[in-house]
Amino acid sequence: MLAVNIGESADQIQQYMLKHKLTFPALVDPSSSVANLYGVRATPTRFLINRDGKAMAGSIGPRDWAGEDARRLIETLVDAGKTPRKG
Repeated sequence: MLAVNIGESADQIQQYMLKHKLTFPALVDPSSSVANLYGVRATPTRFLINRDGKAMAGSIGPRDWAGEDARRLIETLVDAGKTPRKG
C-alpha cells in the first residue's frame, strides 16, 4: 500500500497519518506528475498497480477495500500476475 497525495503539504500529510495511525508510506506529488501519469481526475482515486507499474484495477470515490468483493478482486489480479516457474 502506498499513498500519493496531490493536495496537501508534507506536514499536513504527516499529521493525518499520525492521527489515523496509518503505517504505509505517503508520498507528496506537488507537480501532479504521478496523478497525470495515471489519469487522476478526482480524489480519492485508487489503483491496484502491478510490478511493472501498470494499473490493473481502480476506483474513484469511497470503496470498501476490506470486504469480500475487494479481496476476490485482489486475489484474482495476483493470480493473473503469477508466471509459471520452470522446473
